[in-house]
Amino acid sequence: MEIRRQNDIVAFRVNGEAPLAFHARNLEVAEISEELWNHFSHIEANELQDALTEWNNEENPAVKSGKASMQIRSLTINVTQICNLKCTYCAAGGDGTYGAPQTKISVEKTLPQLKYFLEQLSNEGTFRITFLGGEPLLYPEGIRAIANYVTLMTAGRNLRPEFSIVTNGTLFSDSNIQLLTDIGCNITVSVDGDSQINDQVRPMKNGQSTSSLIAEGLQKVFAAKELLGMISLHGVFTAENMNVVEAYNFYRQFPADKYEFTYGVSELDEATNSKFISEMELIASQAYQDLGEDGLRQIGFFRNVFAALDEQRRTENFCGAGKSFLVVDAKNNLFTCPWDVGQKQEQVGQGAELNKAELEKYSDSLINQHNCHTCWARYLCGGGCMFIHKQGTGSKHTKNKQFCARMQSLLSIALLYYKKCRDSASEVH
Repeated sequence: MEIRRQNDIVAFRVNGEAPLAFHARNLEVAEISEELWNHFSHIEANELQDALTEWNNEENPAVKSGKASMQIRSLTINVTQICNLKCTYCAAGGDGTYGAPQTKISVEKTLPQLKYFLEQLSNEGTFRITFLGGEPLLYPEGIRAIANYVTLMTAGRNLRPEFSIVTNGTLFSDSNIQLLTDIGCNITVSVDGDSQINDQVRPMKNGQSTSSLIAEGLQKVFAAKELLGMISLHGVFTAENMNVVEAYNFYRQFPADKYEFTYGVSELDEATNSKFISEMELIASQAYQDLGEDGLRQIGFFRNVFAALDEQRRTENFCGAGKSFLVVDAKNNLFTCPWDVGQKQEQVGQGAELNKAELEKYSDSLINQHNCHTCWARYLCGGGCMFIHKQGTGSKHTKNKQFCARMQSLLSIALLYYKKCRDSASEVH
């Protein structure tokens, strides 16, 4: 793929296809002429230069701000900090404990904490709870107690509770399935591919296979699909396992709503970074050939980009960390990111006591904090992941260049397929 740019307009071209351009601020995608494409490499003033300048200077009133409000509407709760697996790439202390094992969160301490956050919210919108671990299904009683309390406290308020869980998929007993259907839970199952791969990188603590347990559990989950929320399959890919296309083909045997492919947060190898981009490009091609836009929208990354372009909604923060989102660890300490759990210096509160001075550091948009104003991808990326930046540079607010290169490459792929999908849709109509 060849990329050219002038100010806030970036142009892309793949061999044999018409070039297209993307307006970074206005989130507009358009096919451009061969003549205009050639002009991107010139600097002399002429009519084409004037046309580009005019488009660059336009402000689209339909574009929506993506600024996150400083109001906590989403909590991730570590109901346990223990796990029955020992994944080779685990970033939670290597064993799901974050260095501070805790069998069960104290429900007695958690409910007043939830009450505090709920009382800050107006009677509208959504209040989201994500159950995390360790492995959260090791403490289903805690999940039920928390979900029941939030449901009770939001009743009659026009404030909709939404529950999600991220699980390793080995503990889908009948009683746990009943729990998840009772609360209409969204489910994300972490599985990195078929048994040959998954058992290597996601074994039980005793080294035994997890794949058969996950397969049995998924059968139960999909049998109850109509009573559940969105079901996602999620893989993490590192130098140890970069079989992303193989994982995609494995996922497709299941009727999941979404597939997520995450690059390992601690992975800093250039060759691995390039390989991940190539694998994602192959997945995009396969998804489009097989199912068109529907296939691309099954992949979480492309789904999000397409939604932002359709809605012309800027992303000004990669996530809502410290703004609309906080993490409650199994000891009721508060953090802004799941990966910061266990790091005392990153703690921003405990129980219902918030360190407002620390939270104020997160009030500005990540685009501003990370100095992304000249990047063409800024309103689709939102400044990047603070934790990944810190892993690569030592600072949350100093950009990890590998992350930026990966994000720009993946967004380029998404833009090309977005235009193909819109062209196909217009031909149909």
